[in-house]
Amino acid sequence: MALLYDWGFYVKPGQKEAFLGWLEDNEPRLSELAPKNYEYVGTFQSLSPEPCDFHQVWRYGAERPPDLRFAAAADSGAFTTVAKEYLDFVDTDRGPEEEFRLYRDAVDRP
Repeated sequence: MALLYDWGFYVKPGQKEAFLGWLEDNEPRLSELAPKNYEYVGTFQSLSPEPCDFHQVWRYGAERPPDLRFAAAADSGAFTTVAKEYLDFVDTDRGPEEEFRLYRDAVDRP
C-alpha cells in the first residue's frame, strides 16, 4: 500500500518568484535524490482558496508512517542538501499554519 504525504507550507514574503525559479531548476534533483521508499510527486499550488501557498506531495512506499525528515537525515547527505535549499524559501514564522496530510488508497491495489 502506498501512502501520499502532503505538506502545505508558506513561502517567505517576496520570495515566491525566486522559489518558483529554484523549483523549476531543481525538481529533477528532488526526484533523483529522494530518500529510500519516497517518490517526489511534485509541488503544487491550489486553484481554490487554500490556507497554504504551496503543497509538496510525496508517495511513500512502506507500511509504517512516513517521516521524511528522519529519512533525509539517514540519507547520504545529497537529499539533505537539496532539502535545505528548498527550506530556505519556507516561511518558518508561519510554521504553526502549515498543514500535513496523509492519504492512503481507498481500495487495495495489486
